[in-house]
Amino acid sequence: MNPTRPHPSAPREPTEAEIQKQAYHLWIDGGRLEGVELDNWFSAKELLRHRHGQSHGLAPRGVHSVRPNPFSNQPNS
Repeated sequence: MNPTRPHPSAPREPTEAEIQKQAYHLWIDGGRLEGVELDNWFSAKELLRHRHGQSHGLAPRGVHSVRPNPFSNQPNS
């Protein structure tokens, strides 16, 4: 087996083009703000990794897991 080739069932890394396209969409969705290019790039890369099954435990910008509020008096349903 060639060690430089990933295992066929291993998720692949997103390509530069995929990251660029996703970062652009994040920029559009985020209101076309200036100075967020790097944030959008890393968010796009992590989002695509998650989609490819390679999540590293970091949520993309704007994506949050729902956790119960420990200070809420409301019971969890």
